[in-house]
Amino acid sequence: MKIHPPAGGLVAAAAIFGGTVWLMTGPALTAGRISAGAVVLLAAGYLTGSRGRGGISGGGDESAVVRLAEINRELEGKLEQGRQSRDELEHYFEMLMANVPANIYFKDTKSRFLRVNQSMAAWVGRGHPEDLVGKTDHDLFGPEHADEARSVEMQIVKTGASITGLVEREIFPDGKVGWVLTNKMPFRDRAGHIIGTFGMSSDVSELVETQHILERERNMLRSLIDGFPDKIFARDLQRRYLVVNKAMADWVGAKSPEDMIGKTPADYFPEVVVRTGKEEDLRMVETGDPVLNREWHLELRKGDLHYFVTTKVLLHDADGKPWGIVGMDRDVTEQRRAQEKAIQAEQRMQEMIDNSPAVIAMKDLKGRYLMVNRGFEALFGLERKDVLGFTDHQLMADKAAADKFRKHDILVAERGEALQMDEELYVDNEPRTYVSMKFPLRDLRGELKAIGSISTDITDRKAAEQSMHRLNDDLIHANDDLRRAQEQLIQAEKMESVGRLAAGVAHEVKNPLAMIGMGIELLARRVPEEDVQGTETIERMKRGIDRAKKIVKGLVDYSSARQLSVEPKDITEVIGDALALVEYPLRQAHVKLIKELDSELPSVAVDATKMEQVLVNLMINAMHAMPEGGTLVVRAYSNILSGVRRDEGVRTAGHLREGDRVVRIEIDDTGTGIEEGNMSKLFDPFFTTKPTGTGTGLGLAVCRKIVDLHSGTLELENRPEGGVRASVTLKA
Repeated sequence: MKIHPPAGGLVAAAAIFGGTVWLMTGPALTAGRISAGAVVLLAAGYLTGSRGRGGISGGGDESAVVRLAEINRELEGKLEQGRQSRDELEHYFEMLMANVPANIYFKDTKSRFLRVNQSMAAWVGRGHPEDLVGKTDHDLFGPEHADEARSVEMQIVKTGASITGLVEREIFPDGKVGWVLTNKMPFRDRAGHIIGTFGMSSDVSELVETQHILERERNMLRSLIDGFPDKIFARDLQRRYLVVNKAMADWVGAKSPEDMIGKTPADYFPEVVVRTGKEEDLRMVETGDPVLNREWHLELRKGDLHYFVTTKVLLHDADGKPWGIVGMDRDVTEQRRAQEKAIQAEQRMQEMIDNSPAVIAMKDLKGRYLMVNRGFEALFGLERKDVLGFTDHQLMADKAAADKFRKHDILVAERGEALQMDEELYVDNEPRTYVSMKFPLRDLRGELKAIGSISTDITDRKAAEQSMHRLNDDLIHANDDLRRAQEQLIQAEKMESVGRLAAGVAHEVKNPLAMIGMGIELLARRVPEEDVQGTETIERMKRGIDRAKKIVKGLVDYSSARQLSVEPKDITEVIGDALALVEYPLRQAHVKLIKELDSELPSVAVDATKMEQVLVNLMINAMHAMPEGGTLVVRAYSNILSGVRRDEGVRTAGHLREGDRVVRIEIDDTGTGIEEGNMSKLFDPFFTTKPTGTGTGLGLAVCRKIVDLHSGTLELENRPEGGVRASVTLKA
């Protein structure tokens, strides 16, 4: 295009190269990038500014250029504003995508992700939204979920219909099962063509679980109120029923609880009941006070009067304004009838106990009287109204008796069972005795509520019983004395007979034994030394002779005269001599000897040789009772004898009596003890628990006889800790 330069030497030319406009002045070119529209306007201005010689020229041409430049600047400004608006919208969109907690995504028609927000990327375990671009649900989820999502999205692309508010049970990428709220819509370009889908999903597991919990609680509450036999209802302030339970519907004869919704009490109850209830509801709204356990009655059928108890409270909204009433009606007809029967029964029982000769009362657990009979009133000279509600300490001057009564009541309450006891009380300044049967009184649930008592005056009977007891005790003591005397006489006669027999046997056996012994000695000289069997036979015969001599000696000792060579002796020396005789056998038997002898013991009149024989025999018996070894304790001490009854069968002047000073010698072993069945046989001649050939059975019998000749006592008893204690008691 040919351009004529204007006056002033300005030459302007424009050339368009790919949307770039070059403005040229003079020989040089000044380039500036303007829009294509500006170039068109610039060209249009030149074309219309001057048509002389087919070009643009003159002063008008220069003003057109200026005008085109201004238009260009205006267009550039608008373009910049458009870019800023676009950037701002992009910023809003990015902020929305980055901060919305829900998962937002865009997909193409093949269900490939075009763009997702950060929440979506984090939910599927990817670090950045760009990591999901180009992927599908099959890359992120299991086939079941991915196939379903693909099917839904293809349906949206095909029909253009959105899916909103869809709540689905879903297995999350971490394996957790939950619920998701999903909205999916078609994704369109500017021309309105569907180029994919976009959507938003939110984890509503907590909301759904809460909804399920509320539903379960609602069902539970519904089941609860329908299970109640009481009539439960809720009404608005216009007295229209909002909620009723099954018992309420059955009571008024409605088909179902739902059938009563929206209706009022006037549809079911008599006019007098409706009017009273309405007035009551109005007072509740005015005062805010609830109705608690109001009793009223209604004749359901002719002659069938029923009693009811009503409780009602107001329902308030969030602002505290009343909007309804909830209440409950309970049929207490059976309870009322039972109460009347109980009152009648109580009256009949009161009449019965009032006519009883016994003193009857009932107290609560704090000792306050709840009920008394006429016998109680007569005993204390008080009227019933002056007794009820008071305790024994408030009514009785005898505080010791009141303390005892209270103690007995507490004992019955603690044990929870009936107890019989004697109680003493002064009546008209005279002591009286009552036998009282006290027993717990419980309610229907088995809880202890009171203590009952029935008391009978047994003063005269008690005195007679005590006289009879004293007489009976005297008879028993006399009988015991006679029995012991008889036993002693029998034992004495038996021992006397045994003694005579023993003396005769000893005399008759002693000489033949001596002759046999001499014969054995003669035979022993004639038996050759190499005859081992003969030698052993001779030795066994000698041992037999020795055992026979020992038995004869025991018989002689047992049957010997009763005279002793008695003189005062230091009993410590006697015990020491006896211990010296057994010290070696005890050591050989691994028996530990412990001596506990008081340092200053009084002298005792004894036959020292015979008493040593007794002590040695007792200690050897103790050693034999400890075949595996053990401990032998020999103890001696002095004290005053007590607890001894006078033995009418003993006629000797020197026998032990109450208050005598005595020396007691105790020998304790740790052996096997004595069987209870053998205790009564221990002192019988020839009784022994030792193996055959070990003992003669005469040792304890001889010891007992020796101690008896000393006017002392010999006792054997099992020790609680094990073993036996042999005790010798001698008068000091």
